[in-house]
Amino acid sequence: MKQHQKKGAKPDVPGVIAGTVLTGAATIWMLTDNGILQTDDLGVTSALLLVAAGIVGLAASNRS
Repeated sequence: MKQHQKKGAKPDVPGVIAGTVLTGAATIWMLTDNGILQTDDLGVTSALLLVAAGIVGLAASNRS
């Protein structure tokens, strides 16, 4: 009989990126709603959110 080696589950890279973006967007909304972030800062924070999502996606894709 053949023995199958169990490989680790491959990460769902689009799911990881979508989760990072949604969590970041919710955090930005919460900080803006509570007055911690100003509307002038939204461009920078949105760009940082997208960069962070890209880094997380690259890290998750390297695991596969």
